[in-house]
Amino acid sequence: MKLESYSGEYVGTAEWQGPGVVRLEVPDEMQRAWFEGYFRSEDSFLTGLIGSEEIAIERRDDSREAFTRAVFHLAAYRYKVKDDPETPGNAEGISGQ
Repeated sequence: MKLESYSGEYVGTAEWQGPGVVRLEVPDEMQRAWFEGYFRSEDSFLTGLIGSEEIAIERRDDSREAFTRAVFHLAAYRYKVKDDPETPGNAEGISGQ
């Protein structure tokens, strides 16, 4: 899964390649460093039934699903994302625009 990122202008791409591996093509060094830290960090959330909730923790690069959730959370930082049209297998139609 490869996605394009925008923050007013084109920023670059992020591609989940496997557990713990997100390939970034971001020309600006400061933005690339920010994205590297962003995808290496962890998210925590409640899971389970009401009355027996548990806290789950996952790194944003652990799985395709965690990566997808992290991409949607980029909206909190005013980023927009969309599928990279030239990458096969991006038929999921993920769009944060």
